[in-house]
Amino acid sequence: MTDQEPDRQDGQDGGVLGRVADGPVVVTGAGGTIGTALAVTFGSLGLRLVLSDYDEGGVAVTGAQAMAAGAPEVRIVVGDAADPEVATTLVDACADWGGPAVAVFNAGIFVAGLVWEQPIDVWRRQVEVDYWGPVHGVRAMVPAMLERGSGHVVAVSSGAGLVATPGMGAYVSAKHAVVGMMESLHHELVRLDAPVRASVVCPGLVLSNLSDNSLQALDVDPEDHELAGVAAEVDATIRAGVDAGAPAQTVADAVLSAVRDGSFWVLPQPEVALGALDRYRRLAEGGPPVDLL
Repeated sequence: MTDQEPDRQDGQDGGVLGRVADGPVVVTGAGGTIGTALAVTFGSLGLRLVLSDYDEGGVAVTGAQAMAAGAPEVRIVVGDAADPEVATTLVDACADWGGPAVAVFNAGIFVAGLVWEQPIDVWRRQVEVDYWGPVHGVRAMVPAMLERGSGHVVAVSSGAGLVATPGMGAYVSAKHAVVGMMESLHHELVRLDAPVRASVVCPGLVLSNLSDNSLQALDVDPEDHELAGVAAEVDATIRAGVDAGAPAQTVADAVLSAVRDGSFWVLPQPEVALGALDRYRRLAEGGPPVDLL
């Protein structure tokens, strides 16, 4: 996808990305609701985009919307975020644009289930996409950004990466792991005085198609996805919360601000921070964790 170049110079510090030299932006999970908001937001700044998703039709629609918003060129990589070769392909797609300036690892799936009941293949798939996806992304993007001379990697975790909830064991585990990995990465980049920064995003409930997209990614017919008891209660609670959740643009705006100012923690909704503070207060006092659902 190509269009007329915007009237500005890419690759110059002090551009629309602020402290990061303007350049291509990579977004994974771009076929979903948050991914679309991210792509359109960065595209509206006149930035080139490399978009990825396993859903070829969905990511193509996002690409068209991003170009309509102002992206001069969009390249699409169809593939599984859990595949390390896809991360390498994303870097390669930026090569003739000077390498990636920003990479947002947004791909994720969630399927409710009790820790001891959820099928192990469903457990494994959530960890592969939600945790290993960002790991592969970081390992591919950071060296390219160091070579470029500036950059910013952003991993979309979740409020579930800061506070555990029932019926979401695999998702919570993976999202906690993403927070830990990104915090370690932040310390490493600072110690090296590297021109690359890292952020982790922990949204609360966001209006999105995550639940249905997750079942589609697992080749599960929603009509065949039968849950009972606590797992069914959790699934219904999450779906109701998502239906009443914040607009995806809330996340996209917060990510853009973090890239511009270099902040690490990105909490688009303040209630997530309050939940995390309550958790650590209880930890310090030796009290039991609270079930936020």
